[in-house]
Amino acid sequence: MSLPSPAERAAADTVQALLALRAVRVYERQPFIYTTGWASPVYVDCRRLMSHAQWRRRAMDQAADLLRAALGDGIDVVAGTETAGIPFAAWIAERLERPMIYVRKKAAGWGSHAQIEGELASGARCLLVDDLTTDGLSKIGTALALRRAGADLRDIFVLFDYDVYPQSRAAYEANGIRMHALATWKDVFAATKSLNYFEPEQARDIKAFLADPVAWSVNHGGAGIPASTAARGSR
Repeated sequence: MSLPSPAERAAADTVQALLALRAVRVYERQPFIYTTGWASPVYVDCRRLMSHAQWRRRAMDQAADLLRAALGDGIDVVAGTETAGIPFAAWIAERLERPMIYVRKKAAGWGSHAQIEGELASGARCLLVDDLTTDGLSKIGTALALRRAGADLRDIFVLFDYDVYPQSRAAYEANGIRMHALATWKDVFAATKSLNYFEPEQARDIKAFLADPVAWSVNHGGAGIPASTAARGSR
């Protein structure tokens, strides 16, 4: 039996942290409705890591290792998204010894840099960082804003990637973007199954959601939003 790879260990550790911090939340009476309109039986609150130094430090160390392995020296600046991405971008930038900027949700001023806080040199190889992504389309919108400001942006990092929405991978590929993450729902479901973490009814509901998140959303009062409109508010 082969030993787990660094990426597999990082995923397992990230899931362990999220479960220990009760960051994997399951709906009780009403599904979670994301800003896109998607309905979901689950929500992963990665922000809880900010308040726990031991788990946070380990996750950020593993994130830096993952990014060094994937990108080498191919990063000139780390960009955080307002608001949750800012602290994680700062911790990663510190470990990679790179400058940091952040991207506003809305422009404040005029010109191509109106959404950008900090110094962004034209042509700088930029890594975009956030806490998590659901369908990922708002991340693409932010990446395009950075490109308009002159960044060479090809990579996005999140702590947690749902990695279940059918349009996401096609959208990343179409926009020349690679998504990097410490863990996905596949990792969570694999770990929780052996732990009996979810009640049987919850596990069935989550399994149905992961198999077809769009149908689950529609069947539970959420929207089945076309990819072109989901980008306005998705994470």
